Formats: sequence, structure tokens, C-alpha cells
Amino acid sequence: MDQELLPIVEALQKHDRKNPTSMHVPGHKNGRVMPAHGQALFSSVLPFDQTELTGLDDLHAPDGVIACAQKLAAAVYGAKDTLFLVGGSTAGNLTMILASFRQGDTVLVQRDSHKSIINGLRLAGLRPVFIFPKYDNKTQLSLGVTESMVEQAFVQYPQAKGLIITSPSYYGWTQSLSEIIHTAHKRGAKVLVDEAHGAHFPASSVFPPSALEQGADVVVHSAHKTLPALTMGAFLHLGKTGSVSLQALKDAAAIVQSSSPSYPILASLDIARHYVHTVQQFDQELLARHFLAMKSNMKSATGLTVVSPPDGIYEDPLKCIVQAPTGYSGWTLQHYLEEENIYPELADSKHVLFIFPLVLDTEQEGTYTKIRKSVNRMMTETPKKEFDSMTMPTSFFLHEAEKDWADEMFHVKQQQVPLMNAKNLTAGTDIIPYPPGIPLFLKGEKIMGERYDFLVEWLAKGGRIQGGEMNKYGDWYLNIINKDENE
Repeated sequence: MDQELLPIVEALQKHDRKNPTSMHVPGHKNGRVMPAHGQALFSSVLPFDQTELTGLDDLHAPDGVIACAQKLAAAVYGAKDTLFLVGGSTAGNLTMILASFRQGDTVLVQRDSHKSIINGLRLAGLRPVFIFPKYDNKTQLSLGVTESMVEQAFVQYPQAKGLIITSPSYYGWTQSLSEIIHTAHKRGAKVLVDEAHGAHFPASSVFPPSALEQGADVVVHSAHKTLPALTMGAFLHLGKTGSVSLQALKDAAAIVQSSSPSYPILASLDIARHYVHTVQQFDQELLARHFLAMKSNMKSATGLTVVSPPDGIYEDPLKCIVQAPTGYSGWTLQHYLEEENIYPELADSKHVLFIFPLVLDTEQEGTYTKIRKSVNRMMTETPKKEFDSMTMPTSFFLHEAEKDWADEMFHVKQQQVPLMNAKNLTAGTDIIPYPPGIPLFLKGEKIMGERYDFLVEWLAKGGRIQGGEMNKYGDWYLNIINKDENE
């Protein structure tokens, strides 16, 4: 297929050249009804914010330009079929889970999954068995699950119909998945991969191998995370194994997505696919040297330690993890970076994560100077603190969810309890350090053990969560199930 084509973009441009009169939705009427302050923000986009008109196709029953664009994406990614998503990788994760399993099925799930995976399990009525991942001893960052872990899980739960894993991590680390996928397939299980942060992997051999390349059955990509796509633009790829029905994916996607999809997002997915093809034509050695230089310059120009993964773990060159200087948290460093208008992807108790642009861009000197200035200001203005070592909880290898783990998902009575009084009580909602959005406690779980200690330290050092609320005095309260009112 001709990867130079931009079917959706070209169809929208052709429609705009007709100087059309809108007698249809949306209500801004190609921008004519948009007030001045809206025009100032959206004037260039409004003519292309269309609906399912003749020539523009229908996302939920495509047979024209959207169908063509999806086929081009499948070809560039090496998928059997690709669906465009306007609800982000969240919609993709919900879709692939709903389409791949039946209610009551047991599935193995990497425990440090995004909250959308957890919600997909609930909506599908599945019985998850969580596999707690390995963590790097030095950085306490996740290394994912291993083939031996997956093999042991299938030995203990031979009835498992599938394996759901997250790779790469939010920090850009991933291991080889081929043996893990092969192990699951030997058991007749489907493998679903939330590869949200790896939409650019097929663009170059500089990046880690994609899950599709390694034989996954269904893969989700957030195109907007590292490719030039609008926020909420994502791809859902069907692998070439044939174990999951394309029609089931289409049906599920139609349920979890809007019936009025955004054409600007669809057009940006067209552009993102084209950009992957463009990067595939780059000089690969030059690209590799470029990203090595970026990290080297980050270290030499800022004085910060750039974190690398342990041996045997792939590292995404677009992700650059820096360690906060001793005596400072990543959140404190983030604050000073933002004072210089440098906005990183996220921070944690020890690190700050930067995402480099996927472009041969050498205009970084000013950025490094600002980062160095931020570090110097922080160390001058803020005294060092003695921090306890925060370690990720790894008490359990496998944890089977309770049979009724998703029952009464929305209707249990809750109350707010101070963090220090919440130990050994039952979480009334998912408690999620955010970012990155990985639940520490699931609704219905006891708040206890190493994970509770981790939560206390996380909040004490300046981290934030979803599933709790901080009052004006800086005290945290958690949502707890009120058993007395529920009985």
C-alpha cells in the first residue's frame, strides 16, 4: 500500500474546499457560530471538526477513507487489522478485554497495570489472578513479569484463558516478550499487551521490538504519547494469530467509544501512521547516535544522574530518567523545573522522567541550561532532607482476586478516614498514585502491609493519589467502605 497517502486528511481538506454550508452537527457550523474567544483557540481546526458526511466515512462501519487509513496503519505496524480509537488507550484496553474473554473467565494479569486494565476486568466480569512484577533493586522501578513467573502462574491456574501484560513500563523499560507469549500460547491462552507507550517502536530498530512483532494477539498503542497525534488518539492492533475475532473487537469498540467520533483525532492518527513510515526511512545509525547524544548531553550539561536499566532489559531511547540529587525528591525537582517552564512527564520520590521528541532535533542547549539552573536553584533554596528508602511492595507473587471482587462496583456506602486510621480497613475505591495511574490498592482490598507503608511514604514525600482527598491542612483522607451501612 502507498504509505504516502493520507486518506482522512485529504478527504477533510477536499470537503473544506467546497466551502460547504453546514445543516448538520456539530453546532459550531464549521466555526461560524463559534464566539471570538473560541475562534482564537480553535479557528484552524473548526472546518475539519465534522461528522459522518458523504465522503468522510463512518468509524463504526468504515468502507471508505477511514477503512483505507486503518489498512495503511495495519501494514506499517505489521498487524492483521488495525482500528482507530478516539478514546485513548483506555478505550483500547477496555475493548480488547471485552472482546477476548467471556464472563467468569480466569485471566492472568500483570499487577502493575494501568487502571483502565483493572476497569476492563471489572466490566467483563473476569476473575483476575495478579502476577506481581519484579522490581529493580537499585531504582525500585518495575521490570515487568518474567517467563518463569508466567509459567508458574499457568501451573497453578491451568484454567486461565489469557495473559494481560503491560510493556513497556511508563519509564520505558521492557524485556523480551517472545518467550512469555510463547509460554501462554502453549497453554492455549490469548496474550493482550498494553503497549501504550510503545506506539513508536515499529518506526526504527533503535527502539525495542514491538509486542506485535513478538507474537501478541492484541496490542494497544497510545499514538498521542510519542507520535504526532492529538490527545486520545490511539491504535488497536489485531495480531496475526487469529485467536481473537476482528468483529468482536469492532463490536466492543463501538460500545466503549463515542458514536460521534472526533475527526481531528482521526486525521491526526492518519498523520501519526504516516510519520511512523517517515521515521522508518531515516538513517538508523544517525538516529541511534542522536538519542545517545541526547542522554549524554543531559548528564554532562545538567549534572544529573541518568538512570539506565539493568542488563537484559530494553530501554526506550525516547525516555530519559534522571535521579533527583541526594536529599531531594523527584517532586521537589519537578517543582523547580516547572519554575523554569520545563514540564517533565512525571516525577516520583526519586526520579523525574523526560520524554524526548521523536525527531532529529539538535535545539536542546537552552533546555539543558534551564534544567541546570533549576537544579542549582533547588539546592540553594531548599535544604536537603533525610529520606527513608521507599521500596515497592513485593510480598505476594500471585494474588487471586476474591470471587465477588467487582460486585457492587458503584453502590457500596463509603466514608472518608484519615490516612493514619485507615490501616487494615477496606478500600472503598481504587487508591492510585498518579501519575502513572497504577492502582496500589483495588476497591475491596484491605489497606495493609508493605503497600500501606509505601502509600504513607509516598504521600509524606509529596506524591499524590486518586482515591483520596487532601484537606487544607495537608492531611490525607482515604475512601473506606462503611461496612455498618452496607450490612
